[in-house]
Amino acid sequence: MAGSLAVAFTREPLPVVAVSSAGALVGTWVQDRRHPSPSPQLKDLLQRLEERLERIETRTVGNGQRRTAIFYDIENLIKGYNIKATDVAKISLGAIQDHIRQAYPIERVLLQRAYANWSDARLGSLRREMHQLGIEPVQVFGFSYENRKNAADIQLAIDVVDLIFQDDRFDTFVIVSGDGGFGSLAKKLRQYGKTVIGCAYEDAAGKSFQAICDAFVHIPDPMVKPQRPVTSSALPIEAPAPTIPPAAISLDADNRRLCADLSVSLTSHAEGAIAKTREILNWYRRDPECGKLLRAQGLPISKVQGAVQALLPNFDILQLGMVKFSEYLRYVCKNTIFCVFYRQGNANQLLLGLREHLPPSALVMANFEKRPLHSLVTYRALLSHARVAIAHPTALAYVLTWLLEHRDCKAFPAGDSTATLGELATMIAKTAPAEISCRQIAIALNNCQAANILVPAAHRDDHYLVSAKITTLPEGYTALVEWLNQTLQLFFERVGAHPKPELLRALVELSASVYK
Repeated sequence: MAGSLAVAFTREPLPVVAVSSAGALVGTWVQDRRHPSPSPQLKDLLQRLEERLERIETRTVGNGQRRTAIFYDIENLIKGYNIKATDVAKISLGAIQDHIRQAYPIERVLLQRAYANWSDARLGSLRREMHQLGIEPVQVFGFSYENRKNAADIQLAIDVVDLIFQDDRFDTFVIVSGDGGFGSLAKKLRQYGKTVIGCAYEDAAGKSFQAICDAFVHIPDPMVKPQRPVTSSALPIEAPAPTIPPAAISLDADNRRLCADLSVSLTSHAEGAIAKTREILNWYRRDPECGKLLRAQGLPISKVQGAVQALLPNFDILQLGMVKFSEYLRYVCKNTIFCVFYRQGNANQLLLGLREHLPPSALVMANFEKRPLHSLVTYRALLSHARVAIAHPTALAYVLTWLLEHRDCKAFPAGDSTATLGELATMIAKTAPAEISCRQIAIALNNCQAANILVPAAHRDDHYLVSAKITTLPEGYTALVEWLNQTLQLFFERVGAHPKPELLRALVELSASVYK
């Protein structure tokens, strides 16, 4: 989308509104966006809002159920007001809600607001749908009398910030917009312990916004017609790869028969791989033996995975930000007759089935949305897949600070400056804030050990001391980033990429900025 969000977090000379401690709105407008820096008055407003946000302490809801607020940037969804009413009618907020629920388990939605110039008659179809869905329309400042760019996203950002002041029930914020400027708002929300879900058209989603969100949901653009494949004799046509001989594949009889019928694809691109995977699924449906099982009880997804690996040797699901094959298969099954399900009481055995022929005890898994390769949610998924637990940045900061302050302490149980990890955890827990659990302290110590911040003592292998190379907090964070880089590089080598240092730092350092 044209333009970018400007609120207290971006310090850009754009339209800005600040929020006072009472929740009232104090606004000002920068008429000339070409000025290199904000006015002194605007700087003061920005500083006051930033200082106020730094003093806020987010309190969590104790009942364990996520409480969600959804904010729709309608100006972003309709791509500005140079739009026809017929195109607006193609947009469904209900369908957007369905996409979000399928991709992320949001629970109680207590607040929904949509921002636009609602005096525009072309938005009539959206107004009617909002009434049915219980979405509150928010009129942007100025109605249609002034052409104020970014009016909707600025008002949206103000309301999100205001909600932090006024109501501590909300722990999940869904922002339906592709404006990259919302990355600053998402970063601030995450600093206060909120979960942030972004949602936008795939070709209009800001990279920085996607990177900072806990999850990002891509939705189809209803105003973009699918392109028809170009068939021209002037274009080179890739010859199909030879079929793999069944005897060369260590697969079951069904998949050997499948590989005898279908050809291998050497593509490494997602589009071709998805088409080939769906060809495999349709073979199972047409095959007499597999089709019977598919309709009666489902096929184990491990069987499907074997076929995909045999016929798509150059494709890696990590390109789509996916770690588990079940995630990829759920993505492939979207908008098809196939689905991934499990039987009640047996969630560990996932099966491929037909939506219209499922066993009575079947529980269908939601479709899975692809994720950016370089995003916090993908990095966390890869670390989880490698069975690497990362402590919360708050816990890491406290443990690192404590270790540096006590590096020369001679009053440890061993009579010197060394201690076991268990002894260190016990000592740190005595002074740690209540919000830092003993488990988080233990995980943080394990992270420090893995990053060689804590090194074995010379006389006893089970005792540790702070490495002589680590003397400051920044050096500790650098060591953690280097360790995470080595851990994740094993995955990224498969797709010819490297982890981004700024994202690695955001995993361990609360104040780290995240940009792609």
